[in-house]
Formats: sequence, C-alpha cells, structure tokens
Amino acid sequence: MEKSSAFKVQFSGLKLGKHQFDFAVDDSFFEKLDYSPISKGEVEVTVVLDKKSTMMVLDFELNGWVMESCDRCTADYRQHVTGEHQIYVKFGDDFDEPDDSLLVIPRDEFELDVSQLIYEFIQLNVPLRKIPCEESEDNSMCDKDTLKVLKEAEADDNKNNPLWAELNRIKDQLKD
Repeated sequence: MEKSSAFKVQFSGLKLGKHQFDFAVDDSFFEKLDYSPISKGEVEVTVVLDKKSTMMVLDFELNGWVMESCDRCTADYRQHVTGEHQIYVKFGDDFDEPDDSLLVIPRDEFELDVSQLIYEFIQLNVPLRKIPCEESEDNSMCDKDTLKVLKEAEADDNKNNPLWAELNRIKDQLKD
C-alpha cells in the first residue's frame, strides 16, 4: 500500500489520555491498493487513541459502504460496513505484529500509519457470502436476466445429468 500522510496518527507530543482522529475513506483510498477487491466506497473512520505512559490503545469505529458484486447475479450493490476494532500498540526494538490485536513499533517512532489497519478492518466487515437479494422476498435486487439464465442452466443440468435422474427416481419412490 502506498503510504499516505492522510492516514497517519502523530502521537509524539500528545498528552497522556484520549485523542480522536477522523478519517474519510473514498475511492482514491482503494485505487492505491493494487490487490484490493474493493474499488469504490465511502467509509468514515474514527480512531480514538488512548495514550498511556508505556503503550497506546487504538479504538477504531467504521461506518459507511463499499461497492460489492452479488455472488448470485453479479450485480453491483452497496454493502454497508460498520464495526468496532481495538489494537494495542507497544514500543519495542522493531516493528512486529505478534497477534491480531497487538502491534509493536520501534521506540523512536513518532507517528503511526493506520491505512493498512483501516483497510483490514473494512475487509473484516464485508460478509463472505454477498447475496443482498436474499433480503428481499422476490429477489428484486438481483439482475433479472442473470437469474433467468441461471434458472435455465439449472433446468438443463437437471435434465441432462444422469445423477439427477436417479435422485429424482428415488425421490418419486419415497413419495409413494
């Protein structure tokens, strides 16, 4: 990811206690990521940094949307993303990430780029199964032409596949 000063939290010089930072994630954020499956979105991110004498606690709150494709019909739709995440930051000799909620940064650092953390938290809040049309009883959100093609392909597959014929025969026997 290309480093951006827009997503840096400068903690050097801050007094002990809580400090709030607000970030706006938009299409340009995702364009800088060569590997991102997300290309569009608008997410507001609030980071509350609780600076302590030997460590920091970062609380992330996300709210917005990203553009996704329906797994069933491939139509684009806005997927709402919202979530809260917490990261502990300790100081050490080198950068390290011993687990998902702990980040170790060198003692001589004075700022922290949170862009990668923001991206990961957005990804964590996108569901694995993306079928928004399941929310509507009549599949009104799905692309009708794609659903028609899928239904025809399923019908053809059922007719031409000998396994389905055998299963249908067994099913008919169980009805009797």
